[in-house]
Amino acid sequence: MRPIHLLALAALSLIWGASFMFIKVMLDELTPIAIAWARLAGGGLLIGAVVASLRRGLPRSRVYWRDVAVVGLFGSAIPMVLIPWGEREIPSNLAAVLNGAMPFGVAILSTIFLPAERLTKGKAVGVTIGFVGLAVIIGPDALDLRSGSTQGQLAVVAAAMSYAAGAVFTRRRLLGVDTTTLAGAQNTMALLMLTPLLFLAGDPPNPLHLEGRTVAAALGLALLSQGVAVILYFWLLSNVEATQASFVTYLAPIAAQFWGWLVLNEVPALALAPGLSLIILGIVVVNRSARAPVQVSAPQPASASAADPAAEGEAAAS
Repeated sequence: MRPIHLLALAALSLIWGASFMFIKVMLDELTPIAIAWARLAGGGLLIGAVVASLRRGLPRSRVYWRDVAVVGLFGSAIPMVLIPWGEREIPSNLAAVLNGAMPFGVAILSTIFLPAERLTKGKAVGVTIGFVGLAVIIGPDALDLRSGSTQGQLAVVAAAMSYAAGAVFTRRRLLGVDTTTLAGAQNTMALLMLTPLLFLAGDPPNPLHLEGRTVAAALGLALLSQGVAVILYFWLLSNVEATQASFVTYLAPIAAQFWGWLVLNEVPALALAPGLSLIILGIVVVNRSARAPVQVSAPQPASASAADPAAEGEAAAS
């Protein structure tokens, strides 16, 4: 990974580390679906403004939009509901650490669907170490599925696995497309998926009736965690291996500990220190076993195949 990639990872970790704190604040007045919808709606406005400023036409391929819908479902809609749902039962700093399960899912799914990013012996060792770290954090209570805390923890882990599926699918089907347009497209698809659920559940947010603290958290979650961070993440995902890009979920918990302590007065549990140490060790082992990062150039409009972004993704996948 080049210095610019590491800088992007650091920026993402700070932004996404704060997102768990934003969500915890919003849960005082909003439901998980409403939080996810507000995040996608607000972030979509920023991403849409960036896409419009670049004056790039939207892809017209049905294959492209089908693939984008899959990314929107697994990479945004599902996890953005599951994480707030889980945070109703667990602290925000713990949710951030459990979200660190994402690289494990990416490493396993990459072996199945991305032959060029297969699970080597070194990656397998790193993944195993990381899993041990998660087990230390969750503890023996994971066997008690009736516990609200256990359900909350498992919901966040499931969200991490959903993020992993979205990342690997992006690398397989949409590698080489314009990443800013992709960020906006998948955000829009996820928003369309959640909008009917929002009204069916009868909990559309009304900004006029929310406290200032909740509004501030919503703006931070939408504009920073969704708008800025998603554009940055898809750029990173197009330039390094999926496993490497997913390392942000290892680094974000460190920032989340600070934000949780500063804003929410959350005291990290004793199990977080050894568990997080094992997770960070896992990332180091996996990173050393990764192949050289793949550099992706933007599609060239002069080519017939390049005019169709979906065709570019399919060609890269093959």
